[in-house]
Amino acid sequence: MKAGREPRRWTRSTTWETVPDGDRRVCAACGTAVRSYRYRFHPPESPSFERCVGLAWCSGCRVYSGAMVYVPRDQVLVDALASLPWDRRERIGRSETKLVGYLDEWMRNEGASHTS
Repeated sequence: MKAGREPRRWTRSTTWETVPDGDRRVCAACGTAVRSYRYRFHPPESPSFERCVGLAWCSGCRVYSGAMVYVPRDQVLVDALASLPWDRRERIGRSETKLVGYLDEWMRNEGASHTS
């Protein structure tokens, strides 16, 4: 990236298309592998604990989508924000675009081996 230029911002899309590519999905526009992440929104004692947030994104196009998804109560999900100090975790969690940006960087680095 050239000095002085900001990276493109993440954009939420409801019409973003992906296509199958073997056992994964890729962005229909650029062919980049789609990354995804799920996290629990409700505490374990809540009857809504199995209703989770699912995010999927394309690093190439910097587009993402999000939806409520079902995850069984007994399935453990990876917490990509676990190692962060509480204040930074809160800051990232307040903005969906900041969260997707952080997750994209995390997946490219230490989180690449995690699938959830």
